Amino acid sequence: MNRDLVVKKINNLLSSTGSSINKYYRNYALYNQTSVADIKSANPVAPGVIQNGMKINSDYPSINVIKSCVDSVVNSIATATPRPFINTMKGSFKTIEIARQLQIFFDFYFYEQDLYNKNVIALRDACLFDRGYVYIDEITLDVYNISPWNIYTDPNEKDKKQVYIIFNNATIESLPEAVEKELTKAELNLTHITYGLYYNSKYRVKALTVNGSVRKIYNYEADSIPVKSISYTPVIVGDHCLSIADMLLGLQKEINVLSKTIALAAKKNPAQTILLQNASNIAVGEINNEIGNIIQYNSENNGGNPVNIVTPSFISEQYESIRDRDIQRAYELVGKSQTSASGRKEAGIESGVAIATLADLQSERCQLLLSSFIDMFTEEAKLVTEIGMSNATIITPSRYELKLTWDEVREDYSKMRIEFSSADALSKDPSEKLKQLQSLAQAGIIPATQIPALLEIPDINRGFSAVNNGYNCAMSLIDACIYDDKYELPFYVPFELLKEMIVNTMLSLKAAEGATDDNEADIEKLSKLFKMVMEKQRSLDSIQEETSNISVNGNNAYSMVGGVENNPQVANPYDTGMSANSNVSAGTDAIV
Repeated sequence: MNRDLVVKKINNLLSSTGSSINKYYRNYALYNQTSVADIKSANPVAPGVIQNGMKINSDYPSINVIKSCVDSVVNSIATATPRPFINTMKGSFKTIEIARQLQIFFDFYFYEQDLYNKNVIALRDACLFDRGYVYIDEITLDVYNISPWNIYTDPNEKDKKQVYIIFNNATIESLPEAVEKELTKAELNLTHITYGLYYNSKYRVKALTVNGSVRKIYNYEADSIPVKSISYTPVIVGDHCLSIADMLLGLQKEINVLSKTIALAAKKNPAQTILLQNASNIAVGEINNEIGNIIQYNSENNGGNPVNIVTPSFISEQYESIRDRDIQRAYELVGKSQTSASGRKEAGIESGVAIATLADLQSERCQLLLSSFIDMFTEEAKLVTEIGMSNATIITPSRYELKLTWDEVREDYSKMRIEFSSADALSKDPSEKLKQLQSLAQAGIIPATQIPALLEIPDINRGFSAVNNGYNCAMSLIDACIYDDKYELPFYVPFELLKEMIVNTMLSLKAAEGATDDNEADIEKLSKLFKMVMEKQRSLDSIQEETSNISVNGNNAYSMVGGVENNPQVANPYDTGMSANSNVSAGTDAIV
């Protein structure tokens, strides 16, 4: 793809989606209660600032139902905290191991990139503007939020093959290294610069633009463009869809008019009116609000009070009634209740069951959006797997490089499935949290001894890790057996768990679709390891029985540990019979 064709395609994208910018300006101003400003500038008007010519807001108060509804929907969806789970479909042990390492990678990657909060921002953009975007740099795998007015696609492309992203007024200090090295010395001396990235997965092309001019063209290897999006409503035609702000615009304007009318009436209406009879001979200056003030008046021909105070009604209550009806209608349109948005309890809803039922009814209205939100995490994980640089090494949380590249991942990718499940935090209510922890302990998911600590610190992963330590240790022994021909059996290994995991791994390898000779070789290694575990367990059982007999016979010189260590007649259960790096011979002669 030559430079002229790249320029032509970029210009086509710019012209095809530029019509939405006015809507973005309007919705931005509505949400932030600020002037209609150039949102592409380096210094846009801050939220809440009103400048001359402001038409959306006024000097009179207005109830911002658009912001309230957007925030309410976003907060309700954001309570879900998806976590990726990598499942294999009848793969080899290598496939299983790759899936396990991918699980570790994505757990750390999502945390490091703060992907949850970035997806919430994209969700907010979708609710406010119509669509929210994230961009993943294929070189660094860093994740960025992209405002909808800075991204251009062809609305007629159902399966997006090209995209143009503009980074307006980026500071020189924030530039990616690949962009910075393409700038001239004069450009590097600037404080801000605008650059763009064009991706075309069909022609395998990536282009860098600086101030609107194509600076460099690169090869792009991935089959997908590095952008994922979420929309508030399903797309009907092309890329066009509605946002909450679009839906509530008419109601918001009507609420603004009514609020202005009510405020104007209150401003012009006197708080109280004093009626003073002429025959009372009271001077106006004598009337004040001082305590104990004495006023003399003429009672002749004065049939009533010389002074009357009245407060006239300033406006019909129907104005407030209509406004409140419009506000309620706005919340109903987005599937929320006004009280839930404000954090208050519904009138007449007292029991926990009733509250939960009401929450379920409201959540059903947002179910499609919730599904889209969770799917976004799945799609991002798939995208990272697809665009990761060929020879780049996956990095673990410990920052140690694994012997696994993205090319190796993609070789077995067809045998894996990336799914997401909610990883909601524990309840904030102490009594409810205790019930949750007790249930987890009864199910064996967390140790019961961890409950007091978890009541103070809501780190449920801490409890999970305490249970998973045995699993992780056993898995490391299986890995060492298959990959490095090492057969280590430390005394602290839970042997029953290790045996179970060995058998399950052997069954998985045997049942794998299209099992190879490598699978059979791995099964043979695991069979040897299993025999070693059985022999080791029998040896330890024999030692324990012998030690018990000594204790029963009154010889207390030997304890389980001390007696074994000091009695040369008794084998040491801590001695595996081999060094950490020793290999297994044919059979189990090396086992004590």
